[in-house]
Amino acid sequence: MAYNNKNYIKRARFIISVYNEVKFEDVPDTKIVDRIFPKHGINISYRQWMNIKGMVIPKEITT
Repeated sequence: MAYNNKNYIKRARFIISVYNEVKFEDVPDTKIVDRIFPKHGINISYRQWMNIKGMVIPKEITT
């Protein structure tokens, strides 16, 4: 099935920006996925988060 992945990339950028705001050395990723992400309207599983975290996101090109 063909799909446009630009929306997925936008969502991944948003999720990573939220993660970078709340991530501190002593806060585990599981706590962020369970408690912090839902406050921002992000409802994903830990497995989905690991896929997004390991993904290479291309730079945003503005035209």
